[in-house]
Order: sequence, then structure tokens, then C-alpha cells
Amino acid sequence: MEMNPVLFHLIALGIELVKMYLFCFPLFRQHTRPLKITLPTISAGTVIYIVLAMLNSEKASLFRWIIVPICFIIADSKFSRMISLLAYPVVSMLDMTAALPVLFLFNISTNEMSDNSVMKLFSNMISIPFLLLLVMLVRVAANKRRHLQIRGKLVVPVILFLITIGTLETAAFSIAKTLPANYRMTVLFSLLAANMLSLVLCVWILRSDSDNLLLTQESQIMQKQMEMQKQHYTRLMEKSEELRSFRHDIRNHIYCMRVLLDEGNLEELKSYMDSMDVMVHSVGHSIKSGNKLLDAIIGEQMHKYPEVKVDFAGSYPEQSMLSDVDFCTIFFNALSNAFEAAVQTEAKTVSLHVRTLETHLLFSVSNSAAAAPQIRHNRFISTKSEAGHGYGMSNMIDCLKRNQLQYDTEFLDGIYTLNIYFMNALAPFTAKN
Repeated sequence: MEMNPVLFHLIALGIELVKMYLFCFPLFRQHTRPLKITLPTISAGTVIYIVLAMLNSEKASLFRWIIVPICFIIADSKFSRMISLLAYPVVSMLDMTAALPVLFLFNISTNEMSDNSVMKLFSNMISIPFLLLLVMLVRVAANKRRHLQIRGKLVVPVILFLITIGTLETAAFSIAKTLPANYRMTVLFSLLAANMLSLVLCVWILRSDSDNLLLTQESQIMQKQMEMQKQHYTRLMEKSEELRSFRHDIRNHIYCMRVLLDEGNLEELKSYMDSMDVMVHSVGHSIKSGNKLLDAIIGEQMHKYPEVKVDFAGSYPEQSMLSDVDFCTIFFNALSNAFEAAVQTEAKTVSLHVRTLETHLLFSVSNSAAAAPQIRHNRFISTKSEAGHGYGMSNMIDCLKRNQLQYDTEFLDGIYTLNIYFMNALAPFTAKN
């Protein structure tokens, strides 16, 4: 059965593009670039492919490699671009792995398939359900608390492993065609079982590495938390000592200012009072939020950015419904980004407000900012060029979603505000009272 050549090539490219898209983006939780770049790129690639395929239909399958540069151009990150360069061989092997058992079961030869356009397209579509199943499993795993994180250094070995398994399986199917009929089904199911075990092994490797990565990250967060608390209490002790010293000397300071006033030395008195104001500010700038861990995080940022003016209003509960790891992830990233943005402005201000309504709690972080953060695909995009940046806000958003917390942002008149809503956060404490 033959189809119109243009329609056949168009559908064939569309099928390959769907498989490449599923593999490069949803499977690894990546995103494409904006539609104004993606749509023209796909359209131009499709036109080029159709023209080349019509001019030389015998090499049409070779021209389908054009989807590799298409996916590379529309990829939104370095990781997804790397995946796009490696994906087509894996997808091709997955096609062969999925199609060969079907052809084997129905005793269809490759020559018969090549003479039937519809059968060709059908055989190329068999792997799509498998890719959709993998995407669904990844999304289910990502929505759990210990969500899946795939490191780039594992992608290449896993992909090469799958390519090797696919090549061996293809060769085994070719050999199985020559075996007696009573052995074929045994060989077929053995190969399918081996293929499934290979996929399970790859998933187990990625999952184990993801768990180890998450444990490492949590350990680092806990270590950072303990360091912040230690530094916070050390500074509190220093402030307490400074305050005791200041109280001890306050009588002498008052006496000196009175002498200057009696003698009419107003300029010296003004200078003395200015120095006193600096001393008062230096010994009394610690913030009491109501939560010791939050105090430590705020204190860490204030110590790191002493030039930033901080305003705090309200009281945060001493106990939180969040785990210490999630608490530190959310508030440390929110506050560190606020202070980093504020210190680059002329105003240099950060305002922290806690508001409660019945059992609900709202935590607002407002800071002076030169511009609003860039957001793409509901993800914050870092403007820093140094390696290692750009993950803090994304980790915070992932943590908020895992704990089913809502948030919104606003940028108005040079002030950027992040609001985090803790719905029914105070219900357990209200019930106890």
C-alpha cells in the first residue's frame, strides 16, 4: 500500500519529531525555547527535509537526521542540547527493539515492510507508547518527595548501554529468524525479558544515583544550617557582651555629653551623639522572628551584607510544619536572593513581614531590585555567569511544590516581593490551645 510521497515524508518526520521531543524534553524534565523560536525552526526543518526527501527518496531516512539540529536549536539548556545530540541513535534502537518482536510474531519480513508505506509508519510508531510510559513514570517519581534528579555525567553511559543492548538484540532477532519455529518463541520472549531487565537496570542506576544525590544535598543543607546556627549564637554572645559593656559605660557617656552641653560645645556634642548612634545600632540590630532557625538565616544574611537595611514585622511560629531541610531550603534561598539583589541597588533595603489570618500564615520578602528576576517556563533564570548558580530558586520552588505551598511574586516601583502562603500552618498549634 503506497501513500502520497509528500504526505508519507511529512508523517514520517512528524513521528520522528514526536519521539525525539519525548526523549529530549519530558523524559529528562527539560524545556524547549519560546514558540517564536521553536515554531520557525521546526517549520524550516520540515521544509528542508521534504525537499531533500523528494529529490532523493532513497536517502529519505538519512535526511531525517535533520531532527537532531532541530532539537538542538529549540533546546533551552546545555543539558538538553547534549541529550539532543545523543538521542537519535537511542530512539532508532528503541524503534528496532519495539518493532522487531511485532514483525517476528506476525512473520513479516523487512522486505514486505519496506513495500508497504502504512506498515512502515506503524512500525515507527510502536516505540511512542514506551516513551510515553517512561515519561509518565518519571513524572510520578518527580512528584514524590524524593524526586528524581538525573545527572548529566550518567546520561552518556546509560545511553551507550541502551544502544549496545539494542544492537545485540537486533542481531539476536536476525539470528532467531533462522531457527526452527519451536525455538523462535522461546528466543523472542528471552530477548524481550532481557530488554526489560536492561531498562529496569538503567532506571535503578538513575534512581540510586538520584537518592544519593538528594542525601548529599540534604547533608550539605543540614551542615550549612548547623554552621549558620553556630555563627548566629556566637554573634548573639558577642552582641550580649557588647551590650553589657555598653550598659556599663552608659553613665560615663551621659556624663560626657552633659559636660559638652554645659560648656556649649554643640559641634563636639553632635559628633559624640553620632558615634553613640553607631554604637547603639551595632549592638542592637539582631532580629527576633520567633523562630530560632529563621533568626539564624536572617542573621547570616545580615552579617554577610551589613550595608543592607532590614525591616522585620510580625512573628513566625517557633515550631514549623516543614522539615528543617525544607525550611532551610525555602528561607535561605529566598533571603539570600533578596539580600544579593538589594545590595546592588542604591536603596539597599529588605523587608520581611509575617502575617497571620486564623490558621493561615503569609511570609513576604520584599527587596529593592534593579529589575525583576527572569522567569521562563515557570522557572527562575539566574543572571549570574559563574558556575554553580541558577539552582537556588529552582530548588526553592520545587520544595514549595512538594510541600503544597503556594507563592506569588510582584515587581513594582523597584521593589520585588515574594509571597509564600502557608495554608492551615497554624492549625495544629491552634488545636492544642
